Amino acid sequence: MKTPKPGKTITQLFEEFLADQEARLSPKSYDKYEQIVHLYRTYLESYWPNHSGKEYSEITKAKDTYCGTFGAEEITYGFSEFLDYFMPHKVMCGNETMKAAGTVIKKLAKWLVVKGYAEDDESIRDRVSVTARDLPASQKLLDQLDDWLAENPPEEYGKEVEGHFYVSRVEPGKLWLEPILADSDDREIGPIPLPQKITRACKVGWDIGGAVGKTAQGWRLVEVWNISP
Repeated sequence: MKTPKPGKTITQLFEEFLADQEARLSPKSYDKYEQIVHLYRTYLESYWPNHSGKEYSEITKAKDTYCGTFGAEEITYGFSEFLDYFMPHKVMCGNETMKAAGTVIKKLAKWLVVKGYAEDDESIRDRVSVTARDLPASQKLLDQLDDWLAENPPEEYGKEVEGHFYVSRVEPGKLWLEPILADSDDREIGPIPLPQKITRACKVGWDIGGAVGKTAQGWRLVEVWNISP
């Protein structure tokens, strides 16, 4: 197993990575890589994954940055959160960019190992692969739900629960949700009727942000703001 090389900051690693990609990619593809690296840099500088508020204060007070201070080990800390939280929740973009995010992060993870900057961590590789695969699919589902709700607004309802929910069960044409960041006494909400083509795209464990309402016929989906794998 290769021993990681010391010394280079995340900023320097980004520069080297992009230089290597520019040499092999078309201008259009390279632009996508550059865009995703910029977004990942923005995420790292905003969230400081695996580092404390005290470190943030000390480093920024000295006029330095996350990417200008830390190196190869820290560059991988945010891979999962960037793909399954930051991209679907904080970035307003199309499905093509969501797909590109997964592709670029997978390539960056592999590049770090090939170059000897990081050890090959199977658990990181597997998490990134799964999230990269599911990210564009979750955004496609969000678009489908938006379109369906626009054409099928919910009927009158009384109780409303708003927040974040895990998809706890899926059956053809039916969905059950488990509140995680929602003010609800219900441990599971459902069944929520939806078209079968939509429930086929849902996966247990995905996070849906939105609202559901209780009608005389049972629970109905009211709004969906975001979905993350």
